[in-house]
Amino acid sequence: MDTDRIPLFIEIIEQGTLSAAARILHITQPAASRNLKLLEEELGASLFARQGRGLVLTQTGRALVPIARAMLANMDELGQRARAI
Repeated sequence: MDTDRIPLFIEIIEQGTLSAAARILHITQPAASRNLKLLEEELGASLFARQGRGLVLTQTGRALVPIARAMLANMDELGQRARAI
């Protein structure tokens, strides 16, 4: 799994829209959409339900939020520890 896609998942949740998440992450909206689709394919499950122009977390998406947040925290800690050594 490409862990570079995890921040996108979290950012969509925090920003509320795919386009806002893309802006924060400095990527285009089509690139964000493509990366979300790839993440969902890698996981074998939909993380969001598309409702009109919006996205709503699926049951699977809600269940994976704490794990994704922990992964991001661990990745940050890994970098901090490596730099400290």
